[in-house]
Amino acid sequence: MTSRLFDILSGHEGPVHGLTFSPTSAILASSSWGKTVKLWDVFEAKGAVETFPHTHDVLTVVYRPDGKQLACSTLDGRIHFWDPIDGLLMYTIEGRRDIAGGRLATDRRAAANSSSGKYFTTLCYSTDGSYILAGGSSKYIYLYDVDERVGF
Repeated sequence: MTSRLFDILSGHEGPVHGLTFSPTSAILASSSWGKTVKLWDVFEAKGAVETFPHTHDVLTVVYRPDGKQLACSTLDGRIHFWDPIDGLLMYTIEGRRDIAGGRLATDRRAAANSSSGKYFTTLCYSTDGSYILAGGSSKYIYLYDVDERVGF
């Protein structure tokens, strides 16, 4: 059995690295190395309905289980939280220091503790949406309290 191509969504300026459907609607979120997250009304064929610009390449994107928040990670080690309905940036978690193992300003810079190249490539909300887990270019999984914006 073969499948038939339904549609092709275009509009990103770099490779697409993350895709996720809203749990409450037919809106698709995509993240791109073109420094954007785009929301698409896939089944209405309207193209991108919203674009969230970033200053660095966006590596992954995920919806909170209630669909009222969107989180994405960027190449600079940050996690950005967006209101997908109003299109507003809610806040950001600076994860780079956590990924680098909490390097102090007085520490010597070495490959083992450098924050260069440290970023999250995968995100996952807890089922109640109060925590977000992040993993990527280190051997650890990081757990953040979304409301408090603190890691454990």
